[in-house]
Amino acid sequence: MAEEDVVLITQAPSESWFEGIVLRPNGKVLATRLDKPELYTFVAEDPDAVPQLVCTLPDCNSLINICSIPGYDDEYFILCSTADLEVVTHKDAWLWRVIMNKDDSIPPQTIRVTSVPDEGYCLGVKAASDRVVLLPDGRTQVIFRLDTKTGEKTLFADDESMKRGDGEAFFGVNRLQFVDNFLYFTNSGGGKLCRIPIEFDPSHEEVGVRVAGPVQTIVDDLPSHLDGMAVSPDHTHAYVASHIDGHLHKVLIDPETGKGTSHIILSSLDSPTGVNLEPHPDDPEKLKLYIVCCGEIEVAWMPREDNPWEAIRDINSAVTVTVTEEVVETIVV
Repeated sequence: MAEEDVVLITQAPSESWFEGIVLRPNGKVLATRLDKPELYTFVAEDPDAVPQLVCTLPDCNSLINICSIPGYDDEYFILCSTADLEVVTHKDAWLWRVIMNKDDSIPPQTIRVTSVPDEGYCLGVKAASDRVVLLPDGRTQVIFRLDTKTGEKTLFADDESMKRGDGEAFFGVNRLQFVDNFLYFTNSGGGKLCRIPIEFDPSHEEVGVRVAGPVQTIVDDLPSHLDGMAVSPDHTHAYVASHIDGHLHKVLIDPETGKGTSHIILSSLDSPTGVNLEPHPDDPEKLKLYIVCCGEIEVAWMPREDNPWEAIRDINSAVTVTVTEEVVETIVV
């Protein structure tokens, strides 16, 4: 990417906590609210966009994260649960399917897919197909495979690189992203960005994807409390957010060896939690990075540092900044 500039797109309700974001084919963003069972949307390219409530899912109080479903246009899996954010627990986890309409005035179709057997805390969800979903469990520090047809959850990968280590962070493996024949993941407590060689197996729907080689550690010198992650389509760089210190790290990657180096490119974000990297709507050769940040949510285990966003954290309005370079776009809530 060129020089990374920041544009504040919009502000969602200031008391809200978002973790998951995806970009729809029509350019609109979908964002899951962690502190309420609500899904929001807004137009990413509209500087006056105001997030609108899409739907509320029943029998839960938290929409943990969201992912697109391969092979399906504008359809998504959402992982939800009954959560206690103060003591960092959740129970009664479910996977839902949300099918959006081209006409946004028509509510989406929501389908309760399956309950999720859970003894840890999964903060991410990533679909290998409409049958197989991978769940990074930060508490038990492994990656699970979930069969959406049977509800069976089995171990997909378990490696020392997924353990949180001796730090103060709650979670080990935390975020996932498929890029070609690799599964990238972050270790929140261990400060690592890693990848696993994989192979997709469409001939066995219940399997979907397999581990095809040992874990490759790209960098292991990132701080703890890593949250959002996005990897470029060509495997040359990644962005990783640290929600406690407000840093955005850029990791340069050698695609062949999987080795990388990291440096901080932004240091004043207000608790960044979700990151998404997409082709620029005006120039597909360029990429646009979307970041969603927490608002005025305060929990005892989440200390905050003073930064330039502090003064606007509780303002519920859109702000426009004009830039001439390629941009990193930030959603502050």
